Amino acid sequence: MNPPRFAVSHPDHVLECEEALEPVLIAAVARARAAGWTSDVIWLAILSLVNNLELAEIANKRTDQAIADAKAGLATHH
Repeated sequence: MNPPRFAVSHPDHVLECEEALEPVLIAAVARARAAGWTSDVIWLAILSLVNNLELAEIANKRTDQAIADAKAGLATHH
């Protein structure tokens, strides 16, 4: 997969990411269909996975921040 060429602020940044991810997703969907999964189930599963992965990432960031805050608090008390 290619790295981004555009800065986050560039109007095509998200489009470029979509173009990078598209072949991977198309291949995954094709493999799922070949394994016998129906399209409606595949799309529901992908949407669920996207939602769950985003929630996990948010929770991990909060946990990382809480750990950093706790470490900073310990450092100031010693």
